[in-house]
Amino acid sequence: MKNTLTKVLTIVAVALVALIAATAITLSIVKTDFNQVIDTEKVDSITVYLQDKDNCYTAENGADEFNKMKELYNVGTKETILSTLFQGAFSEEAKAEVIPTSQSISSLKTPAEGTVVLKITFSEQQKLVVNDETITDSSIYGTDKSVYYDTVYLNVEDHDTLTKVRCYIVSSSASTYCYRYVSFSAHHSELYDYVSGLDFPG
Repeated sequence: MKNTLTKVLTIVAVALVALIAATAITLSIVKTDFNQVIDTEKVDSITVYLQDKDNCYTAENGADEFNKMKELYNVGTKETILSTLFQGAFSEEAKAEVIPTSQSISSLKTPAEGTVVLKITFSEQQKLVVNDETITDSSIYGTDKSVYYDTVYLNVEDHDTLTKVRCYIVSSSASTYCYRYVSFSAHHSELYDYVSGLDFPG
């Protein structure tokens, strides 16, 4: 009887260890996507702004750079669940949020030292959805109060861990001000390094 109980307990212990190991492996492989606002499949152009220079990339003009920036943007919004847990990125504080602002477009085009700004335009107007919730604005004229945009300005900094970034929402490419930005977690050190190393014409 004692031997049988020992065998049962051993089997249970081995099963628990195997379950814990499998869970840990899964959590260290499966990734969570923190992306908000930017659907890279619908990006029409990316303009890179450094302190004293800028350049625009599209699928027709600078296609390799254009595609690489989209790829690295996506890489920087994904993190394994295990790493995410250690970084506290599932906390309420880390949750993506929409924040009112009154930021001039010209100031967004002149980033501070150590920062790169990407102006990202889309092939068609996008509806602003954050945390799977459509963002509305009661001041918008008409029955549809949803916020739409065709351009965003993204601050890209040298962070290799999940850090909240600012993505400024611009309703029209002709706008001189933006009135909200979305703050969400990303780690864009690879994108930052790549963009900082680009050769600008002129």
